[in-house]
Amino acid sequence: MNGIPSLLVVDLDGTLLCPRGQVSQANRESLAAARRVGIEVMIATGRTHMECIGTLDAIGYTGPLVIASGAALVDWPSGMTLHSTPLQQEDTLLAASTLQSLGHSVMLLKDRHVADVDYTIIDSDRMHPTSSWWLDLHGVRCRHIDDLAQDDSIESTLRIASLGTPEEMAMAAEAIQAVLGDRVFWRHWPAVGRSGECVHMLEIFMHGVNKWTMVSQYCHGCGINVEKVAAIGDGLNDIELLAGAGVGIAVENADQSVLAVADRTTRSHDEDGVAHAIELLMDEGS
Repeated sequence: MNGIPSLLVVDLDGTLLCPRGQVSQANRESLAAARRVGIEVMIATGRTHMECIGTLDAIGYTGPLVIASGAALVDWPSGMTLHSTPLQQEDTLLAASTLQSLGHSVMLLKDRHVADVDYTIIDSDRMHPTSSWWLDLHGVRCRHIDDLAQDDSIESTLRIASLGTPEEMAMAAEAIQAVLGDRVFWRHWPAVGRSGECVHMLEIFMHGVNKWTMVSQYCHGCGINVEKVAAIGDGLNDIELLAGAGVGIAVENADQSVLAVADRTTRSHDEDGVAHAIELLMDEGS
């Protein structure tokens, strides 16, 4: 990349946020400095916009925001959906019924701008305690139903998720693969928990959904050369983002599979890794 990037895409959990879930002063100042020299900053997260309000306020964020690992692009702070890639209705039905048959509660993430709800939850009495804690913590709007036939917004489902032990989610993933094959994209990986317990989340998306697909689509619409995109991340949902960007930067604490595709590394998320990466990008462009 010659010069400073036109667009800097930054992940939240494990990247911009420290282990306590906060944005350090150094990271806040570095984002502001990047904006002052003309770099557009975009947050791309696995969370929904309602689940990161505090963080967005802390960094004075405005503009397009990639949520749900690339399933939607929303405008912040209006919350209006700019683009989304929902699951096919038939696939939602098959995936939800498969998870229910294995004894799991099913969380259907919705396009809030369309459905006026964040999650529809089936069999909430089976919901993992970590899910309940997370939803209560962020005050998201949920609708609880007993059967998917009661869901009047099935066409706006962006992601299907269940939580459980790593073994339970691996078994559920195998079942989803057997039923739906390549019609959907899924991953199961560690979820943010309350007490250090080993909890995995199985996520199911429309085939082709990832952060880079949404970012590159945004760049195409705005006339941004993707070679002028820099991205910083740490998790499995950042792999395509870092691989596709002109410069992909992994924080030191990143998963090994993320480190493997990154062009470079920066300090860890508890050592102001984002600030360090931005400082180097700006120095190289000066």
